[in-house]
Amino acid sequence: MSFTIGSLQPGVQALLNNRPASSYNNTLAEYVRKVVLELSENYKFPGLQTSGPVVQLVPLQAVYSPDFFVSTGDQGLEVNKVNSFFIYTNPYATLSNINDENSGFNLKFSTVDDIEVLINIPGLPVKWTRFEGDVWIGSAPDQPYSCYMRYQHENPFPNRGNPDANNDLIYMPNSWQDIMEYATANRIARDLNLSSKANELNTTLNGDAAFQRSGGIEGSPGLIFQRTSQENRDQTTSMKSMRLRINMQ
Repeated sequence: MSFTIGSLQPGVQALLNNRPASSYNNTLAEYVRKVVLELSENYKFPGLQTSGPVVQLVPLQAVYSPDFFVSTGDQGLEVNKVNSFFIYTNPYATLSNINDENSGFNLKFSTVDDIEVLINIPGLPVKWTRFEGDVWIGSAPDQPYSCYMRYQHENPFPNRGNPDANNDLIYMPNSWQDIMEYATANRIARDLNLSSKANELNTTLNGDAAFQRSGGIEGSPGLIFQRTSQENRDQTTSMKSMRLRINMQ
């Protein structure tokens, strides 16, 4: 469920009428990096999802760096989405028999104005927010509660700016490779003042003008609209809630 930056080059070059990569005002890797960072902010990609370690909150401390909750390999990467933020009400312990339990609940996200009072009151945390790039928790923990976060981080690019940058992996499903080619070629075309080509690529990628103006109500959709997340596909296989039918006689 990943592909390299370099694997996009033939497709991108073909979409730009075989204009060689050497004619770009920037490197292919840098264009791709910007496109990946943009798309991975809004869409759920399993390859970028991680379950963080169980950590203990510091009593009376309400603000934490996101790095406090993420795995060691994700330190310094932007946390784009928080899928779950679970706090234990009892001391955490590894389950070893059927009588063990780790009870708790998910902290609910709130805006900073809503959580302002809680971060100044010690107690069991029930909400969280982000402000100034930090994670704020309210109430301020009165005990070293254990918790963990499941999140989606930004795509890492360890070789950025190096000759091996094209070997960096893009952690998206393989079905997104054509989207990456169109999105990268579109960005390059804009920089090269190829306005007609940029408009053509944008329409294929995001839908026609009517579709974009109407927010997807009218017109023809593009490649991105037709993609679904793994989560949405899984949900289609689950039983939905049912309404009981009662015969009135």
